[in-house]
Amino acid sequence: MNNMEEKYKAAEKLLPWNTKHAVLNGKINAREYDASHFYYPLESRCGDEVKVSWRLVNCEDASETEMFDHEKLMKLMNSDTLPFESCEVEDGKICFEEEGLSYAYDPVSNTLKAQVSEKEESTSVSPDGKMEVYVKDYNLWLRNSEDQSETQLTFDGEKNYAYGQYAQYSGYITARLKNDPEIPDVLWSPDSRYFLSVRLDQREVKDLYIIQSYDEEGNDSIRPRLFTYKCAFPEDEKVPVAEWLLYDVKKNQIIHTDAPKENAGGPLLSRYYRIAKWSEDSSFVYYTHITRANKTAELIIIHTDGTYETVVHEETDKFLNIRSYGTLDGFGQYCASNYITNDHQLAVWQSERDGFARLYAYDVNTKKLLYPLTPENVIAGALIACDDEKQKIYFYANNLPECSDPYYQLVCSVNYDGTGFAVLTPEDAMHSCTIINDILIDTYSRVDLPPITVLRKTDGTFMKELVKADISDLLARGYVMPERFSVTASDGETELYGILIRPKDFDENKKYPFIDYIYGGMQCYNVPKSFAYQANIAGREVMGGLEEFAQLGFAGIILDGLGTPGRGRKIHDVSYENIHGCAGLADHVYCLKELEEKYPFLDLSKAGMWGNSGGGCATSRAMLEYPDTYKVGVSSAGNHDQRMYNTQWTENYYGRYNKEIYLKGDNTALAKNLKGHLFIVHGAMDDNVAMSQSIRLIDALIREDKDFDFLILPRTNHNVPADPYFIRRKMDYFVRYLLEEEVPAYRFNTPEK
Repeated sequence: MNNMEEKYKAAEKLLPWNTKHAVLNGKINAREYDASHFYYPLESRCGDEVKVSWRLVNCEDASETEMFDHEKLMKLMNSDTLPFESCEVEDGKICFEEEGLSYAYDPVSNTLKAQVSEKEESTSVSPDGKMEVYVKDYNLWLRNSEDQSETQLTFDGEKNYAYGQYAQYSGYITARLKNDPEIPDVLWSPDSRYFLSVRLDQREVKDLYIIQSYDEEGNDSIRPRLFTYKCAFPEDEKVPVAEWLLYDVKKNQIIHTDAPKENAGGPLLSRYYRIAKWSEDSSFVYYTHITRANKTAELIIIHTDGTYETVVHEETDKFLNIRSYGTLDGFGQYCASNYITNDHQLAVWQSERDGFARLYAYDVNTKKLLYPLTPENVIAGALIACDDEKQKIYFYANNLPECSDPYYQLVCSVNYDGTGFAVLTPEDAMHSCTIINDILIDTYSRVDLPPITVLRKTDGTFMKELVKADISDLLARGYVMPERFSVTASDGETELYGILIRPKDFDENKKYPFIDYIYGGMQCYNVPKSFAYQANIAGREVMGGLEEFAQLGFAGIILDGLGTPGRGRKIHDVSYENIHGCAGLADHVYCLKELEEKYPFLDLSKAGMWGNSGGGCATSRAMLEYPDTYKVGVSSAGNHDQRMYNTQWTENYYGRYNKEIYLKGDNTALAKNLKGHLFIVHGAMDDNVAMSQSIRLIDALIREDKDFDFLILPRTNHNVPADPYFIRRKMDYFVRYLLEEEVPAYRFNTPEK
């Protein structure tokens, strides 16, 4: 057995399917129990098993007790452990699911009831549980949950001009193949009297295609299947457009509204991410409207009679960073950092109009700007809570002097009148907070500081440390603690921030090849700020697999360049009409000399890069634009030509179609420059970035007579990085061509699909 095979075995210990429970209590999922308590699951290790105990916390004095008698419930379930990791409390009963059954445990009577879990249906259920909406024959129907009577609500729906349906963008075919229920685009009011919905017009939107070539279980024919979905490109005039409507349950009336139509790039009112929000008293609903190309945004109220009013109107000559995919703004499941008080008097609006994202107060009745709510130079992010009774806003903010990294988000508060700005969580770290019963449940960490969860009062007063994460198993697997660094950008003045991971068996007297893990999209930053032990997308390696590469003998870096968000308009605006700049690719090259001065063990003659999606685009761009810098690249699911990607993302930064500008984002034009080893990978079932993007790139490389490698993953969608076969082939590629060592015949023990 050779040394490289041993290194592959060491890397295997850190693969995502092996580290599910490598960190305990890294994220505390606290839930409200009653008006004076919350509960959370506390994890502990017992040999190779992880046990969960459920803790009840008193919000007055932070004292803890068992949420229920665990021994009694385990006895009823004939189990040595509690076999569930999540639960809900309903009417005093502990409700959870296990192995296809739904359980309800009554701790008072010590009784346990079980029934077969109901399969999730394609319905939107009212908050009171009495009604559900579904789509049938392109129309909305209402079902009474008690007597199962059904009422048709709309009658003129048709294919591609249907009620309650959402635009067929990213993930649409994937969801259909998984038989995921298509929940109607419906948002119920809290009192269950109304719901907001849409009629989606896709009649003139052009089609995009996926060909399924692999055998499918239950299908006797081997003939390839063609899947078609709607996807508008920037050159297209027609995009999916949603018209708003309301339904009044009491009056049994559909109310069509003239509120501005919304360009749709998927569900607008999903349970996880929605562009509208109801007032708590159900008297109105509001939404954040953005025009095509993202130069105009509005805060619009729709009243329950169908009339509407525009409270805030904002324009820019470049692009607005509003509704930023949940990374820099939002309010729970709502997409943006804005809010309207229940008395219909005050509106809170996030804007970068003075260079940094601040919160502003507007008079709803006069539509006039009243005052800024947050200080200059403090960047206001997502809202955590708005308390009308206390007249106070709780939110995340960064670019604070308390922090060593301007991206770190602390929990802050400010009064509705703009006074009393306060930092509530002073630790120099990234914070994640939940507010329950006037208690801040705050988890903070850095890439070099494991998570710690503490309790504070809403005025910031410290109460107690709740729990520290246990990372002992992760360290035992060989995890290398990342190091933070800063370098100067290509503009010669801006400080940029990144992380470095040293090779596992580091020797300061040796030179090491390194891998630059890049994203290249300008809607988010790529460098992790909190402790990195789980990827944000299921199945993927944390930090792009740099921990695994460290076991093989590579150093790794992640860097956020000019053009990334989170630090103000000046830096982010670098991406305007500059998608081909890949959110600071030039900075990655420019900073290498300074990095070598900081870390002399980096071998600049052996620089590699890899990334997926926007990172796939950035990797191919790096190999073609900087062929003397990057010698090996792995590019997966890349959008190599921005003319072929959907309007919702591309037009945000390039604007409406201008051929001269969009041609700058065509990597195929640089194919003649390839010198190093480029591995292009794409999933044939990708319904986000069409595989045609990579086919066009390899066609250009062939026409230039260039050598390259190409892999099609027949069953894989856009989530190429989660494919176990790809993970191993990616490692092999860098070992063979960047480390210049023989690839072992070793195969990972991968999970069954």
